[in-house]
Amino acid sequence: MKKEFFYPVRNADNPYDVHLVPVPEDVYRSINPEIERTRKQMQRSGRCVCPKSKLWACDGDCAICPYSACGNTVSYDTPLDDAEGLTLGDTLVSDEPSPEAIAINTALLEALYDELDRLDPDGRRICEPIMQGKTEREIAADLGKRQSTINYQKKRVLDLLREDLKDFIYKAFFTHRFNSCTICNKQFHTIPPQI
Repeated sequence: MKKEFFYPVRNADNPYDVHLVPVPEDVYRSINPEIERTRKQMQRSGRCVCPKSKLWACDGDCAICPYSACGNTVSYDTPLDDAEGLTLGDTLVSDEPSPEAIAINTALLEALYDELDRLDPDGRRICEPIMQGKTEREIAADLGKRQSTINYQKKRVLDLLREDLKDFIYKAFFTHRFNSCTICNKQFHTIPPQI
């Protein structure tokens, strides 16, 4: 007895109405792996909830399948109800820094370098290895001092820099403290960072 091969054909008007149509073996062997791959991929991603008793009806067309959980996916091109002409993609925040943030960071970095230039020689000897990423233990070994001494000097230098740059940081922060929402044009206040 020759084995028969079938392909499920779904009624577009009623997705629950599936008929098995006999197909030649070579057609079945060319179509079935793609259907299996699609179904397994959808099952792994949680978008196919087809029970085992209905797997025979899977035709790989998840768009009209009643067991597909694809209805909860949203496109970036979906228009927003509240805003005229805006899509969901328009509301995404960019990871790129704003020009204001770049200017503030550049000015802060320049101020930091100016303050580092004004440090006494001991302070510079502590800051340079810190900027190179060395640990207190490595700095102590390089300078021939105890780690507790390096810890104290590091704390003193950082407190001094923090105090000298405090006014600059707050001035730079409060210059750009009001941000506006691009959707509703409402302004909101951000909390200043703790220094």
